[in-house]
Amino acid sequence: MTQSIVARHANPAKQQRSQRSLERLVEAAEIVLGRDGWGAFTMNSVAAEAGVSIGGIYRRFASKEQLLRAIKDNVLARADADQKKIADTSKAANLSEALDHYVMKRIDSLRGYSGIMRQIFEGQLNDPVMEERGRRSINHGMRVFRSVLSPFRDEIAHDDPELAIETAFFVMNATFMRRVRTPTSDLGFDHIDWDVLQAELLSMLGVYLSQGRAVKRPVRK
Repeated sequence: MTQSIVARHANPAKQQRSQRSLERLVEAAEIVLGRDGWGAFTMNSVAAEAGVSIGGIYRRFASKEQLLRAIKDNVLARADADQKKIADTSKAANLSEALDHYVMKRIDSLRGYSGIMRQIFEGQLNDPVMEERGRRSINHGMRVFRSVLSPFRDEIAHDDPELAIETAFFVMNATFMRRVRTPTSDLGFDHIDWDVLQAELLSMLGVYLSQGRAVKRPVRK
């Protein structure tokens, strides 16, 4: 976690030691949220996990909602870093390999933070700050996905390859978010294993990109 991330949501630490203490506090809060869920997430439980006084937390965070912002920012910073690694490590020789690489690596990343993100979504309600942070992360993912697939745009069987790439990303991302945000009590989607989801997405998106073509739209007069 970097100082720039923490400073957006907490009273800033003035010394390096205080900065590290602040980082440990947010890390402890993430542990509590992931373990206990948003319903049982309290400043007292975070203080106990971090080994600090409740007053020490309130000197940095005015409320648990503000602390949640810092947790989400920290989690998405890791997710964004994972996305960059996806782009940096791609050695695909064709469209199919590029799609496989992105989807497989993205799901590997999601496995690591999908549980905590579910609790974040439950707690953030309609917080515009957290919604905007989520949008930035999605846009980052779109840029990475495009960078991985664009070298093979000539293999995309669509009248508008750029539109096809964007559509494929939004379908995939919507699927990921539905999987992550599904309450544990809802068996309508949560029971689908990540491995199964990976295989189905690769099959569906592979057909769309390599075989599908846009329906001819009528020319407006």
